[in-house]
Amino acid sequence: MKKVLLVLTVLVAGMATSFAQSSDYKAFKVDVGGLYAIPSGDGVKAGIGFYLEPKYNITNNIALGLKMEWAAMGAEEEEGMSVSVSTLGTYQLTGDYYFTDSKVRPFAGLGAGIYSMGTVEATAGESTFEADYGSKFGFAPRVGVLIGHFRLGLEYNVITGIDSELESRNYLSFKIGVEIGGGKK
Repeated sequence: MKKVLLVLTVLVAGMATSFAQSSDYKAFKVDVGGLYAIPSGDGVKAGIGFYLEPKYNITNNIALGLKMEWAAMGAEEEEGMSVSVSTLGTYQLTGDYYFTDSKVRPFAGLGAGIYSMGTVEATAGESTFEADYGSKFGFAPRVGVLIGHFRLGLEYNVITGIDSELESRNYLSFKIGVEIGGGKK
């Protein structure tokens, strides 16, 4: 699956190169940073993670990219019940729209791709529940602001194909990072 996403990203970047390129901003940039993840499912505590997102500026206001993100969320114990959660990784094609061409650039965007999830184990008294979710499709709407090369963002990751709200692995992430490259020409 990773190879398919890589080939698709290369094709999109190749097509974008042949059609358009930002007139005022450098073509390539990479966003790197950390995140604080707040899961929506019951029994799971917040966690931390990091991301890497190479991008291509198609126009002054539109950038396409490939997001690679990893997060680890914690476990919780309550009155004879314990839940432990492993890591979660995602590989997504992304698009961002920047509303201004100034030094402070608010943006909105969307990512869609594959979420790879580790196992989840829950114990309640004598019974134990284990689930290995494998890979699921998901999407992530996001908003934020780019101030020079400093990036702040808010993103909600929706992982499809998990029916129970108790087992939900959707999460809200607060992101802080830097943009390497990009910037004005």
